[in-house]
Amino acid sequence: MSQNKFTSWFLNWIKDPFKAIFFIVLIGYLFLYTPFGLENGDMGSIFGISWSMYNGYIPHVDFYYIKPAFPPYFHSLFLYLSEDFAYLINRGFYYVQVFTFAWLTVDLLKNHFKSINANTQYFLATLAAIITIHNYPPMPWNTIDGVFFTVIGIYILLKKENWYWIALATLCISLGVLSKQSFYFMPVFITAYLIWNKAYIKLGTFIAFGVVFAFSSIGILFALGAWEPFIEQTFSFTSGGSFIEAGFKNYLRSAYENWTWLLLTLVLLWAARHKDMSPNSGLTVVFVLIAGALLNFYLKEDSYHTVKAFMFQLWFLLAIGYVFWTAIKSKEQKYRLLLLLLCLSWCASISNGFKTPISYAVPLVISLYVYLQENRSEIVYKWASLAVLAAFLGVFYVGYQTVYNDSERGELTYNMGDIFTRLRGIKSDEATYKQYEQLKALDAKYDNYTILPSMTLGHYVTNTKNPIGVDWVFNHHLADDIDAHIKMLEDQDVTVFLEPFENHKNSYEESSLLTVYIKENWQQIDHTPYFRVYKKPDNK
Repeated sequence: MSQNKFTSWFLNWIKDPFKAIFFIVLIGYLFLYTPFGLENGDMGSIFGISWSMYNGYIPHVDFYYIKPAFPPYFHSLFLYLSEDFAYLINRGFYYVQVFTFAWLTVDLLKNHFKSINANTQYFLATLAAIITIHNYPPMPWNTIDGVFFTVIGIYILLKKENWYWIALATLCISLGVLSKQSFYFMPVFITAYLIWNKAYIKLGTFIAFGVVFAFSSIGILFALGAWEPFIEQTFSFTSGGSFIEAGFKNYLRSAYENWTWLLLTLVLLWAARHKDMSPNSGLTVVFVLIAGALLNFYLKEDSYHTVKAFMFQLWFLLAIGYVFWTAIKSKEQKYRLLLLLLCLSWCASISNGFKTPISYAVPLVISLYVYLQENRSEIVYKWASLAVLAAFLGVFYVGYQTVYNDSERGELTYNMGDIFTRLRGIKSDEATYKQYEQLKALDAKYDNYTILPSMTLGHYVTNTKNPIGVDWVFNHHLADDIDAHIKMLEDQDVTVFLEPFENHKNSYEESSLLTVYIKENWQQIDHTPYFRVYKKPDNK
C-alpha cells in the first residue's frame, strides 16, 4: 500500500472507526474464542443430530426429536463441504450469525430514527452483538438460527416490494419458524405489523406465500411418514404451561422479586434523559453501569449461569413498555417496527433453558439508545461510544475466562485434534482429553455402540452411526418414551458406553431414566476411568 493510499485509509478510519471496529471484534471472537472449550452436552447437541441426518436418518421417524428439525438440517450442510472441519466451521459460524443479524437490525432501523446514523450504526451493531454473544459458547444453536433467518426475512420483507423478494422473505421467516416452537408466533406478529401500517398488498403476498410454504412443509412431513410423530414429539416437551411460564410468569416474577432494581433503573433512566445530563455523559453512565452490574454477577456466579436472567428480563419489560406506549402515542411507524423486533426478542426468550431475551439483545440495546438520544440535537462523541464498547468487551472478557459448563480458560491447553482429526483447532482440559482418548480406544474394540447420557459429539468424531440417533438422552429429548428406546437398544443388541453420570449437575439420575435403566438392568462387561461398558443380559 502506497503512502498516499495508507494516509487516505487512515483518515477515513479516523472519520468512522466503528466500521473497522465491527469487523475487528468479529475476527477477534473467531480467533480468540472459537477454539476453546468442549463440554459433552450443549456444544454438540445440534451437531450430533446433524451427523445422524447426514448419515441418512430421518428425524421424528428414525429417531426422536422434540423440536422442528431445520437447524440440524441446516448445520449438516457444512458436512457436505468438509466432514473433518464441519464442526469447527459451525462454531465460528455462530459468531458470524450474531454479527450479521445485529448489523441487519440496525441497518433496518437507521433510516427511521434520526439518532441512528452512519456514525452510530456500526457502534450499535457491535455493542448489540457483544451483548447477545455474552460468554455463551460457539456452537450450532436453534435459537440463534431462528433469530438469524427471521431477521433476514423481516429485512427483505420491509426493504423490498417485488413479489419474488417477498417470497424469499417469507421463506426465510418460515425457516425461522421451523427452528424452534417459540418462533411460531412471529408470522402473527408480522401480520399485525403489516395491518397496523396498512400494507395490505404486501400482507396478502406474505400470507399467500406463507400458506404455500406451510403446506409444503406439512407435505414433506407426510411424504416422509413424519407428520404424526412430529406433532407428538414436538409438543411432548412444549406445553401450554411451559409457554406461559417462560413467556409471561418469568417476566412478572422478575419484576415482582426485583422491584427495587426496577425502581432504581427507572430513576436512573429518567435522570439521564431529563436532568441536563449531556448525551455523552448519559449514554456512558447508563451503559457502563449495566456493564458494571454484569461484571458483579460474573464474579459471583459460576459458568452454568451464563447471564443474570432477571437483569435482561427487566430491561425487556422497560423497553417494550416504552416502545409500545410511544408507538400508541406518536403513531409513528418507527416505533411499531422496533416493537416488532422486541417481539422477536421475546420469542427467543421462550425456552426451557435460559429464559432471557439476551439471545437477541439488539432491539433492547437500540430501545435504550433511542430513549436516551432520539429527541436530542447533540451528537454522541466517539469517545463515549468507545468507552461503552471497551466496558462491555472487558466485562465479557472476564465472563469468557470461565467457559460454559467447562474449565477455566487457562486449563484449556490440550489439543483435541491430537486424538481425533475432526477436533483439530479445539482445545480442552485434561479430563476431557483423557476421556476422548479412552473413547478412541473403546471405538477400536467395539462396534454398534451408543454413548450415554451426553457425549453428543462421540459418533461424529469416531465416524460411526448412532443406533438410536439421539446423543443426549434426557427424558424430554426422548419425548419421555423410555420404553421405546430400551426396546431399540435391545432389538439392535447395542453396546452401551456409560459415562460416570452420578451426582452430575444435570441430575441424570432423575433426568435420564434410560441411563439409570442400563446401569441397573444390563451387564457390565468392561470399564475405563471414564466409561463403563454394558451389554444386555442373555435373558433379554
